[in-house]
Amino acid sequence: MSERWFVQRYLPNLGARVEGCDLRLVLSEDQRVLLNQALLEHGVLFFPKQHLTPAQLVEAACIFGRPERKNLYLDGHSSASQVEVIEHSGKTPSGGTDNWHIDVSWQHEPPKATMLHAIDVPSNGGGDTLWVSATAAYELLDVDLARYFDKLQAVHTFLVAPKRAHLTDLLQGYRADPAMPEQAESLARLRDGLQRYLPIEVPVIKTHPENGKKMIFVNEGHTSHILGVSRTASQGLLNLLFDLLKTPEIQLRHHWQAGDVAIWDNRQVQHYASRDYGAQRRRIHRVTLAHDGRF
Repeated sequence: MSERWFVQRYLPNLGARVEGCDLRLVLSEDQRVLLNQALLEHGVLFFPKQHLTPAQLVEAACIFGRPERKNLYLDGHSSASQVEVIEHSGKTPSGGTDNWHIDVSWQHEPPKATMLHAIDVPSNGGGDTLWVSATAAYELLDVDLARYFDKLQAVHTFLVAPKRAHLTDLLQGYRADPAMPEQAESLARLRDGLQRYLPIEVPVIKTHPENGKKMIFVNEGHTSHILGVSRTASQGLLNLLFDLLKTPEIQLRHHWQAGDVAIWDNRQVQHYASRDYGAQRRRIHRVTLAHDGRF
C-alpha cells in the first residue's frame, strides 16, 4: 500500500473516501485499525479505482470482519461462494421500487457491514446508491419523542408490506413457473425462509456497541409494525421515523464508477439502491460481514 494514502471526509455528516489505497496489497495491523476506526467514524467508506478479483474482494472485506453468507435472497443471482453477484436491470423483481433498509434486520444477528465492488455500471448513468446516517436521524428527534421511542419495540420480518403482494403471489403460484429454474428456486427459498425466520421483536432505538451513539433501527424494508399501539398509531409513528431518515442533509448519494468499492456499517447506516437505469446493465459484487456478537 502506498505510504501516501489518506482518509478524506466525503460529506459533513456521512462518508469518507480512502485515497491512494490499493486493496490488493497487504495492510499492516496499524493500517487495518485505522480503516476500522474510519468506518466507525464515517459510517461509509469509498475506495475508488479498485480492480479486484472475487478472492481479493473477500480478502479486502476481511479487514473489517468475517465474511459470511447470511442473507436470504428471494430473487436474483446467488452463489455458493462468499461473493454474491447482483446483476439486473433498473426494474426490481417485484415490479416496484427499492426502499430504505438495514440488511437482514429481520434476523437476531444482522450483518455488521456490507462491502460492494462495482464491476459494470450503466453507460448512460443511474444506478446510484444512497446512504443515510441513522444516528444523525435520531439526533433530529424532539427530546420527548426520543424518550418515548426509546421504550418501544418493533416487529421485523422479510414479509413486510412493500414485498407482501409479490411474495404472496409467488407462494400461491401466480408468478411462479415450476418450469423456470430461477422461479422454482425463489419459491423454495421463500418457503424455507418462512419456516426458519419468524418475525422478531427489536428495539425501535438501538445503541451502537462501539461508539455508544443511539440510532433509529426501524426501516421501510423489514419493519412491519410497532408493538403496544394501534395499527393506525404504529403506521403514523413509523412514518415519522421513515421521514426523518429521508432528510437530505443526513444522506449521501454515490455515483458508481467501475472499480469503486464501498463498505458501510450496517448497524448505523441505512441504504437505498436507485433503480433508474432501465434495461441497462448494472453488475456489482457483494460481500456480507457477519454479526460480531456485540449488537
